Amino acid sequence: MKKQTGFTLIELVIVVIILGLLGAAAVPRFMDATDDAKDSAVEGVAGGIASAVGMVRAEWELAGRPAGNNNITYGNVSLDVTDTGFPSSLGGNEADMSAMTTTTCQQVFDNILQSSPTSIVIGGTYNGERYVVDVTGAGVCQFVLAQNIAAGTTIATNIINDGATTGGTQGFTYNADTGQVSVFKN
Repeated sequence: MKKQTGFTLIELVIVVIILGLLGAAAVPRFMDATDDAKDSAVEGVAGGIASAVGMVRAEWELAGRPAGNNNITYGNVSLDVTDTGFPSSLGGNEADMSAMTTTTCQQVFDNILQSSPTSIVIGGTYNGERYVVDVTGAGVCQFVLAQNIAAGTTIATNIINDGATTGGTQGFTYNADTGQVSVFKN
């Protein structure tokens, strides 16, 4: 008679316990993977904006720091810059930091990146855009990552504190007076 070979019940139980412990350690890491990916996407776009803002300011420096709202050619786009040399709108709109609107914020966003993500301004109807554009009372542009918004939804004001409207509050701000780009996550 041949002796049967295989695993004993104790060996199988030990393997199942080890796999359970490994799974318990790995699952929490994968649970946050989606949020980490969204954070990374926001940080990547914010980094691109910050780099482009620096390049526009460099063009302004090369032009001899012209006073007042002047057009700076950045790539093939004419941009207005503030008195401190940071982009504030498309050329001809003559916006400065104190006059930043959702429209001028969107113009800066759409035109200083080569392939900017799609965006929608506050009050618009959502149709799959990646960012919602708002402006604070201090003239600081806010770009919030749009998440879980139903198509056809009108985007309300106060999007930073309204996770129900945007599906989350990950994004970044741009200050046209200082050129500062800051990422926020709530």
